[in-house]
Amino acid sequence: MRDASMTLMPKTEGAGLFVATASKANPVAALCYGLGAQRSALLPGWFGDFLLSAEEVRTALPRAEEALLLSSTQRSAALTRITAWMTSMGDAPDFDAVELIEAPLRVIRHATEAGTGAAAFSRWY
Repeated sequence: MRDASMTLMPKTEGAGLFVATASKANPVAALCYGLGAQRSALLPGWFGDFLLSAEEVRTALPRAEEALLLSSTQRSAALTRITAWMTSMGDAPDFDAVELIEAPLRVIRHATEAGTGAAAFSRWY
């Protein structure tokens, strides 16, 4: 299913595509650590994996906004925690924590506006 969905995704990064990569550390784990359990539970799917129809994307958007739209204090704390995770659990001290918070919501909003479904996959190599 992942491979089949990948063929349907945009070929270049932009509003409809986001890729986070790191050596030895899982960006999804870092995002969940940064957001905390309650906010992470609001994200669609299971730990970075989802396959949503256009209708499901529209339903998921408000919860994703609740999870990812943070006050300045919450955002600062989340960015600190994400950076700590990516540095301690992996070897990515320069990982873009801001993009990790902003991009998933950008992708879900893009799918909502375009009237399409959305997919996300987490892979370990």
